[in-house]
Amino acid sequence: MSYSRYTFPLAKFAFVLLLIFGLKPFTVLSQTLNKEVQNRREKLVEILPDGLIVLPSKWEEKAMEQPAWIQDATFYYFTSLATAPGAILLIDGPANRTILFSGPDPQTFGVPIPDFNVQNRPDWIGQSGVSAVMPNSEFVTYVRSRMNEGVKTVYLDQPRRPSPSEAPEGMLEVSGFHRMWQQSMSIAFPNVEIKSAAAAIGELVWIKSDYEVAQLTKNASYSAKALREGMTSIRDGLTQRQVEGEVVNACLQAGAEGPSFWPWVMTGPNAQMKRLVKSFYDDSNLNRTFKNGELVRVDVGCMAGGYGGDVGRTVPVSGTFSKDQATIWDILISGYLAGMKAMMPGKTLDQIREASILGMKEWGRTHPKDAEIVSVMAAESGGVGWHIHGVGIESGETAEPVLEAGSVIAFEPGFATAADAYYLEDMILITPTGYQVLTQDLPYTSSEMHSFLSKSR
Repeated sequence: MSYSRYTFPLAKFAFVLLLIFGLKPFTVLSQTLNKEVQNRREKLVEILPDGLIVLPSKWEEKAMEQPAWIQDATFYYFTSLATAPGAILLIDGPANRTILFSGPDPQTFGVPIPDFNVQNRPDWIGQSGVSAVMPNSEFVTYVRSRMNEGVKTVYLDQPRRPSPSEAPEGMLEVSGFHRMWQQSMSIAFPNVEIKSAAAAIGELVWIKSDYEVAQLTKNASYSAKALREGMTSIRDGLTQRQVEGEVVNACLQAGAEGPSFWPWVMTGPNAQMKRLVKSFYDDSNLNRTFKNGELVRVDVGCMAGGYGGDVGRTVPVSGTFSKDQATIWDILISGYLAGMKAMMPGKTLDQIREASILGMKEWGRTHPKDAEIVSVMAAESGGVGWHIHGVGIESGETAEPVLEAGSVIAFEPGFATAADAYYLEDMILITPTGYQVLTQDLPYTSSEMHSFLSKSR
């Protein structure tokens, strides 16, 4: 459902229903979600009409360390069911049928939890808008029967980024949700051709509906507030973990349900990407004490309504960039703003990157003394990396190569020197005529950053 194709926004439609019929807001919201997910499934079948599309929910209980249970993003996108553990969505395109297979009651500490069994929740069934609900004990029988009737292809989702295998060579996979599903399906149905649905799903996810844009706009506001709290909490002598706590609290205080990913508050050498990625395996999350003179990567997001957020800035611990740091930062900002100004439907991501580089080169022409560092930052190798990704249910969705009205992106350039790493990021909606920055009231230039930080010290 393209953002540009809505002539009567869903929010207005819901409001009119409230006035006319006196419906409760939850009822209108449920009907909106029901129609949304049905339309998404119909569009997916138009792209993949020849087989069974199998999309499992997350099955395992949350880890004790997790702030909340997190549903598989693709299952949520096509059902709007934020919980429903142990369920399988099967979209049977050739039969024009959608079945939700429900697992047994999930358990924690050996205690069954019937509230989260789809078959016991008619409200979930109605919300998902499926054709039928069956126990997942009938899943294999159903798939085999469809194979016998001539359907020979099964489509599965894939992870958004490569996930490592923990299995020694010669053993079956023991980790990786999507990879283990592919392995299990191959064993259960050896004569089935298994294909990836990831590209088709990515194509649909790339364009947000009015409903999704409204939720992401809220999340951008929450995320910007959390970023401001994190930035103003940084002080010489404090630790990264202390500021991480401030960010999480700010998400909750703003009205979000929590962080959409654990905050990256990385100071000094930790902000370098080659070191930052180690946080995924470090038991202290690379905890380090802030020191004056260092720069901090503050990369945060808040989640609410099943959707994420993503925004960030580079912050000087002392509250002030050094002269050289300010120069590099302002050059990066010049390219960043030039890239944003080029954003509109039909522009490719490469064209946005090219506009950003031209923006930096223009800075070099008007500031001849900075020509040398501009040439380094504009270089193809070792220069600024102009990363762009989507934002939706997942904070880091895959980006399609061309911007479209309704795309919500995170524009995320980064540049590293020997001592410092520079980064910033905004959530940006592509509108029918251009763009709209959703993460508001944040500083850009070095002087804006200094002014913003000075008010908190």
